[in-house]
Amino acid sequence: MNVYILDTSALVMGVNPSAIKGETYSVPEVELELPPRSLAALRFATSRDNNVLLVKAPQPSSCEAVWRASLKLGEGPALSKADLQILALGLDLRLTGLNPVIVSDDYAVQNVAGHLGISYTFLAAFGITYEFNWSLYCPACFRRYHHSYLDRKCEVCGTELKRRVLKKYRKVGGLDQVA
Repeated sequence: MNVYILDTSALVMGVNPSAIKGETYSVPEVELELPPRSLAALRFATSRDNNVLLVKAPQPSSCEAVWRASLKLGEGPALSKADLQILALGLDLRLTGLNPVIVSDDYAVQNVAGHLGISYTFLAAFGITYEFNWSLYCPACFRRYHHSYLDRKCEVCGTELKRRVLKKYRKVGGLDQVA
């Protein structure tokens, strides 16, 4: 059975959890990313209070698995805490026998979800055609860093590091549409 996990972009884009056929989930961190007193924040709170949107924190082991996968792909720096929790909740729900579908326009979320075998759909963006592995480099002195390097500045010259595609491959699997 498909269940839908809404990230911040889905709520900001106007997705109403009560209009989706099937269960909808989110994580506590998403509420913190929504602008206070916005329509999206009101929609989140109302849906949660009416038990239409189930807000659930993921297991720490799932968060760790998502973090490792995001570092392997070089997406770690691009993912927020809410993004990591959304992906981890997808792993948790899949372990219970459900088919989670993440609703997100965030390409980094889509890339990691595809790598983890979690379905996703998009709203305004077209979704990804390719999945990427990233590397970090210094644009000033051209020193290369492993994608898991967490300091965003070059050790040699102090310049802000940039990301570039190390490997790209065609996305496999189809995309689900929001019901």
